[in-house]
Amino acid sequence: MGNTIYKTAAAISSSILAIHLSFAGETIDLLKDGPLDAFRPVTGWRGVAEASAAAGETAMSAQGEGKILLNTGKPGDKAPYLLTKQEFGDVRIDLEFMVPRRSNSGVYLMGRYEVQIFDSFGRERPGFGDLGGIYQQFDPSRPKDHQGFAGVAPLHNAAKAPGEWQTMTIVFRAPRFLGNGVKARDAVFESVHVNGVLVQDNVSSSGHTRSAPFEGDAATGPIAIQGDHGPVAIRSFMVTPLPDLETVRLTELDAYWAEVSRSVREGDFAAYKATCHPDGVLVTGIKQTSYPLGQALLRWKREFDDAKAGLTRPEVEFRFSHRYGDATTAHEAGIFRYISRNGDEPEQIEYIHFEVLLLKRDGTWQTMMEYQKGLATQADWDALTP
Repeated sequence: MGNTIYKTAAAISSSILAIHLSFAGETIDLLKDGPLDAFRPVTGWRGVAEASAAAGETAMSAQGEGKILLNTGKPGDKAPYLLTKQEFGDVRIDLEFMVPRRSNSGVYLMGRYEVQIFDSFGRERPGFGDLGGIYQQFDPSRPKDHQGFAGVAPLHNAAKAPGEWQTMTIVFRAPRFLGNGVKARDAVFESVHVNGVLVQDNVSSSGHTRSAPFEGDAATGPIAIQGDHGPVAIRSFMVTPLPDLETVRLTELDAYWAEVSRSVREGDFAAYKATCHPDGVLVTGIKQTSYPLGQALLRWKREFDDAKAGLTRPEVEFRFSHRYGDATTAHEAGIFRYISRNGDEPEQIEYIHFEVLLLKRDGTWQTMMEYQKGLATQADWDALTP
């Protein structure tokens, strides 16, 4: 194998396309058609035109009929959980709500995992039961003092005064399951913002929280609002289904490899140089060497210029044996096929086993290291799925 294949393959692996794709589903306004139309039939909830809570009062006042959801105006009255008709997995929720003094409610993702709504105004050291907290789980088989566990307090107390309208934005990832039904990953609150302040950051929940309307694990479930712990009014309730993170990641990486192929074919050296991680490393098992990608870039420009000028017609394609990773890291392994064409000379085809480590930083994938393990055969290539 000549130097060209090493240089070009390393350049390919060090190149990243900055991809900004919008995968989110259509946002659903749960109050658009009527305050209760998107929810399962229930008593104790109604739609009002106006809702308010006077300073210092634990009750809430309401006027007229409208699209503001209200469970009850009095702290002693109880209403059941309000459950959406539709079930959700990965989802973003944007909520605008109000509670009077000392009132308590909550948003249950999938009817199982509660983010607390509470009058926490002025509290210096909020706990898991305060506004924006992930409520604790409960196990009666544990020792008495430890039956409640795993609650997560908010990072900050962002609560406004009771009687003021407040906002909450939740980005939630449902648990994942293997083909045999075994849970492979817990539910995750990717983020929770209260009144624009981040209060939960990448917090997992290994099981349903205390007093949830549903128990156990599931892939989807309804969104629930607690109604039996005090008055709560909701005047905006927007839900946006989110795609599976693995689908997003692989779509981004597929686009990256397609761009790599294009750049090699067209001799777009500038794209490679711009996207190479400054600390990237190339390792070649064939030559038993390791050196910085930045150093190698200095030697590649002429070959890319020849391709851009049409003097050569290189082509590269990738197939993968595994693709591991998460939203910001990737380990890709497989074979790349490199075809070189120089003038009227017969084309040369070479196959290389490779592995690459990628990081996503500021929305852009960048290669940290490529390991060119050794030569492959056409039979090896044909055995991998295109």
